[in-house]
Amino acid sequence: MIQSGRIAYRNGAGQETGYETFDLIAAQGRRLLRALCVMEDIGLIREVSIGMDDHFRPRDGQCRIWQGGEESLMRFDIAPDQARCGNDILPLAAPLPYLGLHPLSGDALIIHQRGTDAPGDYRSIAAVTNSISPNGEEDPHMQAMEIAVAYIGPGEIDVAAGRFAAWHYRLRWREDWPPADLWVRAGDGLFLMMRWAMVEAWFELTHWHESPQGG
Repeated sequence: MIQSGRIAYRNGAGQETGYETFDLIAAQGRRLLRALCVMEDIGLIREVSIGMDDHFRPRDGQCRIWQGGEESLMRFDIAPDQARCGNDILPLAAPLPYLGLHPLSGDALIIHQRGTDAPGDYRSIAAVTNSISPNGEEDPHMQAMEIAVAYIGPGEIDVAAGRFAAWHYRLRWREDWPPADLWVRAGDGLFLMMRWAMVEAWFELTHWHESPQGG
């Protein structure tokens, strides 16, 4: 199965300032996310791929960033006891649940590690990321972090792609940042919308389709 979609990046007035296209592929007991993020307002292009097992736990990943004529390229290999990026090795106390490389379609994947139990309770999810910054381009290097994730509850939401039964989550990347509100499609976690008080921008799914593998 292949889920493909497009996410609009919008400013406070609702004008599109960039976009993300993504493919989420499930086949042969594995999953793969491929995403292209184009942030026209700050001149940033990000290309990401994340290989996962069938439970959305990361096995490897790549993040390429172009901005201001410069390129940052990071490749990650995730083993049960360590994460490697180039010559850097980060020991892991347990298999890593989540690799955060900043596409919105990738942000939505963390809900598979949080679940829908205990509404309102924040649960810390261990993660490795390439950057702890709002746009994911500052001080790029492999670093461990804990992401606090709360399931808020079910509901329905309207986005440009249509009306969906949704699950509402809140994500807190740092204690000194407000949480972001994330809505995903109920059942499979397809990204629908995100709003975050940290930035003026907001993000919504504008197009999506599903096809069988190879279809």
